[in-house]
Amino acid sequence: MFYITRKDDRPDGYVVLSESRDWERWLARNIPTQLNAHVRRCLISNLKHLMVGLEVKTALINAHHFRGPGDASVLFEPYFQNLILEFCVSAFSILEGIGAAHCLHQTGRDGAGAPRIDRNDWMPSLRAIYDATGELGLQEAVARTLMVRDKLHQDRLGARADIDWHSLSYDAAFSPASAAIRILLRQEAGLVPGTSNLHVELD
Repeated sequence: MFYITRKDDRPDGYVVLSESRDWERWLARNIPTQLNAHVRRCLISNLKHLMVGLEVKTALINAHHFRGPGDASVLFEPYFQNLILEFCVSAFSILEGIGAAHCLHQTGRDGAGAPRIDRNDWMPSLRAIYDATGELGLQEAVARTLMVRDKLHQDRLGARADIDWHSLSYDAAFSPASAAIRILLRQEAGLVPGTSNLHVELD
């Protein structure tokens, strides 16, 4: 357990939900077995750590956003914005990794030659598996997550219409990224760790 604010101010803190290995079964069922064994093993390892990281970010972001009137803040406001940005970066990496894996499988490749999978190629593959009809809104959620992820880049200083702060809000940034992850978790939902908070939608 650790505390974002002083212990006396916020004694409840955060307790670990899942461990990385708890995500292995879900990932193993969502990453094609036809991939090169080394590629598949590395992807599962990379993504399981990101999934656990999303859990702690989700817990802190939701606790801060949904705190009651008069409740102490869970996070210093810049931390809140930064955690949302970090959530979007990790979420996009998961979406990209799983999408690329399915794209490789669907095009008869195993990834051993380290081919670069373009976003225009992996996004249709991701959509075909997780939102074939488009009714869940996966494509839009991924696009909005990418827009936030790209706030990492500060190399075109005159290109921003406004400061990034406004685009890193709960509704504009966290909600679509969280929704995209929840859409993926509908597939093989029984293998999602029971302790996870990533498949829970809060009103």
